[in-house]
Amino acid sequence: MRSVPLSTTISPEVKKAAGAYCRRHGLKLSFLIERALVEQLEDEIDREAYFERRDEPTVSLDSVLASRRRSSGRTRSR
Repeated sequence: MRSVPLSTTISPEVKKAAGAYCRRHGLKLSFLIERALVEQLEDEIDREAYFERRDEPTVSLDSVLASRRRSSGRTRSR
């Protein structure tokens, strides 16, 4: 994947904590920042999907499993 520069300003405390985290885990700071941004964006996409679908009917796991057991019993012939 191609990379592009990004410049921002953060507090010295956050930079120190992020640097310490990266050293402990053997990561580069740019990797940590990119992963954090991706996670935040994915969380927002998940929240939007939840709010779009929250009123849809739900199906319990028990009913799905029961339906699978019923249909698998019908398809087997001996």
